[in-house]
Amino acid sequence: MLEPTNLPLAETRKLMRALLFVAIAILCASCRTDTQLDPIQTTTPIIDTAEISVREDCLYREIDRLLEPKGSSPTSLHNVAVAATRFCSEAIRSRFQRASVSRLDAQNLARDDQVKTEQRAFAIGLELREKRTNIGVGGELTVWDNGGRRGAAKSALPR
Repeated sequence: MLEPTNLPLAETRKLMRALLFVAIAILCASCRTDTQLDPIQTTTPIIDTAEISVREDCLYREIDRLLEPKGSSPTSLHNVAVAATRFCSEAIRSRFQRASVSRLDAQNLARDDQVKTEQRAFAIGLELREKRTNIGVGGELTVWDNGGRRGAAKSALPR
């Protein structure tokens, strides 16, 4: 049970107002964070797995096309990742803009998607660069045909 305090009435009112202000601030903050739009938590996704898969295929094609034949610097690889992301994400970016969310939410979703896709594109670039290094650009690969015969095939990668 609370015991009465010896605070004057004015001090008690100030304390109660401060406590009420903090309680309202906490309540408002929790309401704001609960209503933020997250594309993963929406009932109907803005983009579906087929669109993500198409973009992933596009990223592999574009990065492979834009990647320099011999090892590239991280800056160059980043530029390739950004260019491929912009090209391959156009459809998804327009889906965010057409979605029934506020303009600010659509911009935030598109920006977050852009950053994550650039990171993925950079990882793809590292993967493809590693494969090119292991194969050896212009080298020969061993190919087994259906009859079990071994033959050499020229690499399809540019010299």
